[in-house]
Amino acid sequence: MSKKSTSYQLPATSYSSKSGFTLIELLIFCGIFGLIAVSFMTVLVSAIQIQIRQNSVAEVTQQSQMLLDTIQYYVQSASLVDLPSDTATTTLKLRMSSSTIDPTYIYLSGGVVYLKQTDAGSAAALTSNKISVSNFAFTKRANVPGHDSVNVGFTVAYNTANIKQSFLQGLQMSVARVSAATFDSNILPSANNTYKLGNAAQDWTSINNTIYFSSGYVGIGAASPGQTLEVNGGVRLNTVTSKPTCASAQRGTFWVTESGAGIKDAAEVCVKNASDTYIWSTIY
Repeated sequence: MSKKSTSYQLPATSYSSKSGFTLIELLIFCGIFGLIAVSFMTVLVSAIQIQIRQNSVAEVTQQSQMLLDTIQYYVQSASLVDLPSDTATTTLKLRMSSSTIDPTYIYLSGGVVYLKQTDAGSAAALTSNKISVSNFAFTKRANVPGHDSVNVGFTVAYNTANIKQSFLQGLQMSVARVSAATFDSNILPSANNTYKLGNAAQDWTSINNTIYFSSGYVGIGAASPGQTLEVNGGVRLNTVTSKPTCASAQRGTFWVTESGAGIKDAAEVCVKNASDTYIWSTIY
């Protein structure tokens, strides 16, 4: 009996090998990564620039508002705006009721706004070196019979050489004085005597509640005068100077001559007699 030889054949096994990125794949990956990085950096730089710009805007806005508030406070508190009307000036001079702050000055020097109280006082900066102020101007407007007002205009710029940080804004404001006028010195007319105290359209009511004015009448101690001059009390003529010559310019003048011991005083009035001659007529 013959033996059959049996042969076995193993099944073929399939192996797959993994290979790395190709050069093209690496280049594509680097390109995409680079675009993402550039986009991210662009957004970051833009955000930083916006933040820097916002800081400039905030600084200018904050100091501008503080400056406006300060000017408004002192103008409203002033007794007098000591400026010529309708003329722009770079220095605001205010007269104040308190001698410790009178006068008060607000002015511009070297891009910085200063406040100075009293002529001998020290100047205090109202703005910092982070901003620069220019075109600083004050104009007084007379509002008869109301209180005067002051027009204020200036430009505030962020103090930087970086064009991306630069920011400026112009501001204008009008503020009226609200407090009553008070004076701590004499009220004197100008050298050429051109100014008046009051006018016919707006009469003063009184002076120290002693001299009163009403419809063109003057009362001394009389609050409601009914004649051109009304005196509540006696009128004393106490003339110690020499009696002038009676003439047309003195017509209607009363004169009392005070005499020595044992001699009566003389009361006279300058009048024109029937001969058209001016004489002192004795009434006592």
